[in-house]
Amino acid sequence: MKTTIKNFALGLAGAIALGACTDLDETVYSDMPMDNFFKNEKELVANAGRAYTKMQGYNAEQSLWTLLLQASDECAVPATNTGSWYSGGRYQEVQNNIIPSSNRLLKKGWDWIFNGIAACNEIIYETELSDIEFEGKDKILAEMKTLRAFFYYEAMANWGNIPFTINYTDTGYPEQKDRRFIFDFLLGELSDELISKLDRHPAPNNYGRANQATAYCILAKMYLNAERWFGTPMYAQAEQATKAVMDIGDYIIEDSYAANFAVKNENSKENIFVIVYDHAAIPSGSRSFYLYTLTLEPESCPTFNISASPWSGFICQPDFFQTYEDGDLRRDLTWLHGPQVDVNGNPIMVNGEQLSYTPVFPETKYYNANGGRDKFDGARICKWPYQTDGMLTSGETCMDNDFAIFRYADVILMHAEALVRQNKAPQAAEMAELQKIRTRAGLQPFSAAQLTLDALYAERGRELAWEGWRHEDMIRFGKYLQQSWAHPAQDGETFRELFPIPSEILNANPRLTQNPHYN
Repeated sequence: MKTTIKNFALGLAGAIALGACTDLDETVYSDMPMDNFFKNEKELVANAGRAYTKMQGYNAEQSLWTLLLQASDECAVPATNTGSWYSGGRYQEVQNNIIPSSNRLLKKGWDWIFNGIAACNEIIYETELSDIEFEGKDKILAEMKTLRAFFYYEAMANWGNIPFTINYTDTGYPEQKDRRFIFDFLLGELSDELISKLDRHPAPNNYGRANQATAYCILAKMYLNAERWFGTPMYAQAEQATKAVMDIGDYIIEDSYAANFAVKNENSKENIFVIVYDHAAIPSGSRSFYLYTLTLEPESCPTFNISASPWSGFICQPDFFQTYEDGDLRRDLTWLHGPQVDVNGNPIMVNGEQLSYTPVFPETKYYNANGGRDKFDGARICKWPYQTDGMLTSGETCMDNDFAIFRYADVILMHAEALVRQNKAPQAAEMAELQKIRTRAGLQPFSAAQLTLDALYAERGRELAWEGWRHEDMIRFGKYLQQSWAHPAQDGETFRELFPIPSEILNANPRLTQNPHYN
């Protein structure tokens, strides 16, 4: 009996049926018999690649990454004194953590997650249904389930109770499940049996694909957050999960911090799970990594031999910039600040004065009725170096730098945190790789007495700036509701540790209930 692949609409990217793709630029295999479509191993493997393509939208201007940046203390998008970047207040709403369910950034972050889940559900269904057998089939299924686990992890972490289905053929409205259900499902999904089917060792032929370390990283994140989410400490389990990554033996802390983010960074030994970007293969648009467009002023183009005109929006929050210790090399490797020069080292002159980015400026310059920030207020991100080879033209905005979702330095810091939370600071201080994170930044190693939770929180911020984990860290360390630059004190308003479900999603699926205290 022939089985037909049906193209089920997700209904606003995830709310109606989590089983289908909605990207208009993708091929729709509607009413196509399975046994007539996938003819060999190569076609099944290529089909699985569509899930990884979904990952490339993570770094778009309005997607999950940028939502998490704005919801943390490490990034801001204050409107300029011309009103640019106000955008109806969507960025300010997120930064003030007073987010209406109609916020566009919220919807875009949700869409990215549930489109990814949809692609994984479809690919798993198609692969399991196919009668084509080959050695790597179980590995493809394990990769897709691991990738789906990552998407579900992000949904659970940020929204709590979410629509859930793993059944591609389910055409109804998916049922809302609570965070504990999703947590337990993921624990079962990322079993020892599944992990054993994934590649254990990184290699050129599996670069950018989910591997054993990827699964362990997801588990480690879950265990570290369990007490905050459920009141159940699971730090011993987090210690075990991070130790499992360390025991693989292929990952190291690089001698150079910058090596992890270089234009050609695929050889970094800290890369665990990366989003692969290539300006020659990825068209400009929602799948591109176009960071310089988001942050630089047009006057900075000569610094990097860039012809395209940047948009000048995303900056480093002044308070975060000041968290760097004196002598921390990561500050200058991460942020453009102070006087600027062109690619040849000559001063960039603007109106008779050298272009200079002011990293610290008053909160009063945040958007208000009297105007916002001045043009060169705010340090700009340069952590992922911009190409100076002239390839970043107006028609090629995608950068060649791959983006690490999971990086080995994060694993080491998570391991240290798990130990400290179990009152094992002396053991953490003995970790050579933890101390290397400090010494390569030009700083003194941690003593056992210095290894407090506050110290680890600050170190994670500096080491992992703009890598997508600060929002989660702020919540886990109890900092998220505290007052910070452009963010009011919200003590006691713990409901704000979850985002509201987007209003369009609620309207599309009658089985969903809004998170408490949101309209």
